[in-house]
Amino acid sequence: MLDIGAGTGRVTLMSLVESAVGVHAVEPARAMRTSLLTRLATLPARQRERVTVHPYALDEAALYAAADVAVCHNTVACLSPAARDALWPAIHAALASGGTLLLDPPPALLPPRDVVRRLPEQRVGAHVYGGRMTMSTAGYRIRTRVDYWVRSGRHVLREHTESFWMWPASRTRIIDDLARHGFVPLPGHDDPRVLAVTRPTHR
Repeated sequence: MLDIGAGTGRVTLMSLVESAVGVHAVEPARAMRTSLLTRLATLPARQRERVTVHPYALDEAALYAAADVAVCHNTVACLSPAARDALWPAIHAALASGGTLLLDPPPALLPPRDVVRRLPEQRVGAHVYGGRMTMSTAGYRIRTRVDYWVRSGRHVLREHTESFWMWPASRTRIIDDLARHGFVPLPGHDDPRVLAVTRPTHR
């Protein structure tokens, strides 16, 4: 199994717990990788032995026919068109013949107005953690700002803001891009939240 853009390890840990296969977790960002390794350290040794963490982008990781399934979660939207063009052939190389790629497509369109989504609040001990995400159009990209806060009662103890960019693309555009690199849609998978494609055995 191949986890592309493993982040803090949600998909990686699920794969280790729910299966007996080896896992390649690809995460070039040091901050994300630190959280990933911290979470992996809590697992039993037999599960940790099945995961290899790669501190590079996939096109630099030199993985060839390393997995039957690849998952790219919360990643494609944050890649520029040029970065996506480098990613598709790297996935093709890393997947075994007949392998499957699962990804969540980026937003199809630029938002016509600012979109604000409140993050679910979570209580940990005496404190409540929450935040909101704001998406706004900036040229041909989407600027995404996430504001986090920690409260004790009505008092805000800490606040933190992070911003990143997203590049919209229609589902059809992503399918066409993948087709140029040897992938075809997996029959019977029409969930709008997930795009499933396969690397045919004859390619």
